[in-house]
Amino acid sequence: MMKLTMKEKGAMRVTEHLTVAAQNAALRQQLSPQNQAYWDALVVALRQQPKFKDEATLQQHLRELLPSLIVAQSAQQSAAQFYGGDPETVAAKMGQPARTKPQWLTWDLLVPVLIFISSGILPAIILPAIPLQGLLVAVQFGLFVIAMVVGLGVTRQVTLRRRVLSWLAIVVVLLVAMGIAAKTVPARGLVYFPRGGGSLVLVGFALVVTGFTWWHHRRHVTSWFPAVLGSLWITTLLALLARFTGTAGLMVTATGNLLIGIGTILGDVSILIIGWHIWQLRQTLAQKATDKH
Repeated sequence: MMKLTMKEKGAMRVTEHLTVAAQNAALRQQLSPQNQAYWDALVVALRQQPKFKDEATLQQHLRELLPSLIVAQSAQQSAAQFYGGDPETVAAKMGQPARTKPQWLTWDLLVPVLIFISSGILPAIILPAIPLQGLLVAVQFGLFVIAMVVGLGVTRQVTLRRRVLSWLAIVVVLLVAMGIAAKTVPARGLVYFPRGGGSLVLVGFALVVTGFTWWHHRRHVTSWFPAVLGSLWITTLLALLARFTGTAGLMVTATGNLLIGIGTILGDVSILIIGWHIWQLRQTLAQKATDKH
């Protein structure tokens, strides 16, 4: 495939600009004299905005605005009514730089929280006779938040390999700190999850997370949320077995403790395995996007 030179690309850009400008001129003719006067004043004001210093950018923006204004005019709305202000004020608003949210502020932030819940909190309340220690959860969650903040701050400044190693080190330190907290924090704020109400809460939470995961995965095929489902449902199933009349007795024996231990390990392993596959998929898609450019 023959590559275009810089000069040819520039010529194509000029041609495209002229085409868009011609379309804008034709669309402008469909405006009433009053709306044309407003439009001309708006264009002049937009040219004063740094965001629209580039003529091609301005013409493309005008091309996006004109059809909506024509529709509003057909509904007996004036341009001033449609835009809700004088041309200078409207141009100033349009010229404001778009607010971009930080790259770390995404739905992905919920995934570590769900992992913390499914791997840290739910296993502690599998047996209905053992209460949730509110104070301990608060302390451990505080440690978790600190670890997340440190991780986000450190990993944005290092390479991919060091990023993985940094997160591993942070996770190890976090687990050690949480273990120390579990042995030293006094039992305060006890919350029990009995057989009836506890079962409803656990199943309800699992269904909500599953529904949200399905919704998010339909929109983002590389969503991290499916990595949590295995651990979540394994823990929920163990908690239900500990609350059903036929199996409650088994879960308080040595066999039950073994099942809980195996289930907890399987849940954690499922997070690692599914998460690894999602990470590989993300890397593959990112590489394909890079190759296209």
